[in-house]
Amino acid sequence: MLIKKRDLYLHQLIAYRDTPLIKVITGIRRCGKSMLLELWKQELLSSGVPAKNIIHINFESMQFDNIRDYRALYFLVEKQLQSTRNYLMLDEIQQVIDWQKAVNALMVDKDIDIYITGSNDNLLSSELSTLITGRYVEIKMFPLSFKEFLDFKELEKGLSQQENFDSYIKYGSMPAVSSLPLDGQVIANFLQGIYNTVILKDVIQRNVVKDTMLLESVLHYLMQNIGSLFSSKKVSEACSIGSRKTNLEAVEEYLYMFEQAFVIYKAEQFDIKKNLINPNLAKYYIVDTGIWHAILGYHALTTSVLIENIVYLELLRRNFEVFVGKLDSKEITFIANRHDLQMYVQVMATCSDETLLTEKLASLKEVNGTSKKLILTLDCDTLPTIEGVVVKNVLDFLLE
Repeated sequence: MLIKKRDLYLHQLIAYRDTPLIKVITGIRRCGKSMLLELWKQELLSSGVPAKNIIHINFESMQFDNIRDYRALYFLVEKQLQSTRNYLMLDEIQQVIDWQKAVNALMVDKDIDIYITGSNDNLLSSELSTLITGRYVEIKMFPLSFKEFLDFKELEKGLSQQENFDSYIKYGSMPAVSSLPLDGQVIANFLQGIYNTVILKDVIQRNVVKDTMLLESVLHYLMQNIGSLFSSKKVSEACSIGSRKTNLEAVEEYLYMFEQAFVIYKAEQFDIKKNLINPNLAKYYIVDTGIWHAILGYHALTTSVLIENIVYLELLRRNFEVFVGKLDSKEITFIANRHDLQMYVQVMATCSDETLLTEKLASLKEVNGTSKKLILTLDCDTLPTIEGVVVKNVLDFLLE
C-alpha cells in the first residue's frame, strides 16, 4: 500500500530520533497517527535499521487484544528486544491500563527509542507532565493541511485552485476522505462515524458523562458559533432549557473534555494595550470543517468563518501559539506567537468591501513594534504592502 507522506511530522520525528525522550504523537482519531508510524518505520528501515530491531504494536489490532495491562506490555516488548538499539512504536496506547509504568520502565531498563500515539485525555499535555515527567516531547498532529489535501486527493483535472479549496472546506481534511468517492452523503456518513466515536467513546465513556444531552448541546452551540467571542457563562445560558438552568461548572468541564479529545481548539482573548490574557473570553474552532458540515448540514455558514477556522488550524500546525487580539474596541482576528516570529493576522473572505478593508488595515497600523502584519482574504491576489501591512490571498498563505 502506498502511504502518502506527512513531511511536517516526519521531519519532527527525524529531529528527535535517538534522543532520551519519549516521542508522543497526539491528535483526534483518524487524523493520520497510525499512518505516521508506518512512515516512520519505512524511514528507519531505509536508514539501515534492521527490521527485527523495530517493534510495532497497534492496540486496535486483535493480535494484541490480550495486552491490557502494563506488565503484559513490558514482557511482550522485552521478549522481542535485540542486543543493539531498538525502536518501539505503540499505537493507541490508551488501551493499556497504566501504560506509563511500562514505558517508563523500558526507558530506564533498555536501549530503546520509544514512539507512542493516542487519541484522548490520557495523552494530553496536562496528563503527560505527571505520567512521564521530563521524559517526553509532544508532537501535535492535525488533519490534512490544504497543501497536504492537494497531495492526497485524486483531484479532477481542470479544477481551479479555488474549486479545490471549496472541496477542502466542504468535505474537510481527514486523510481517509481522500480515498472516498466525492459524494456528500458518503463522506458525511464517514465523518458522522468519527464524530460519534469521539463523542461516545473518547468523551462520554471515558469521563463517565451523565448528562449526555447537555454535552451534545454544548458542542452544537460551539459549532454553530465558530469564530464568535463568548464566555463559558454565555454557553451555559444558551444551553439552558426553559426553567432548567444549566450548571456552569458542568459546561466548563464539557468544554475541557472536548479540548482533551481534540474536537475543539480554544483561542483566548489577548488585550494588546493591557498586555494580558482575558481568561473569561475566547473563541472556539472545530478540528475539521468537514465534520462541521456533516453534523450541521451542507449549507453555507459564512465563508469567512470557515476560512478563519482553517487559518487558525494552519497557524497551530506551524507551531504558533494563537490568541484573539483586542485593541480598544477593535478586534484583530489572530495574534500568532512563535519563538522566532510574531504575527498580527486579519482574516476576511473578501476585500471588495473597501470600508471593511480600511478598518482591518487601520487596526493593524495601530499595533506598535516590528511584528509581521498580515491580511488574508480569498477573493483578491496579493497586493503591494500597505504601510507595513501585507495583503495576501489566503490560498497563497496556505500553500507557502
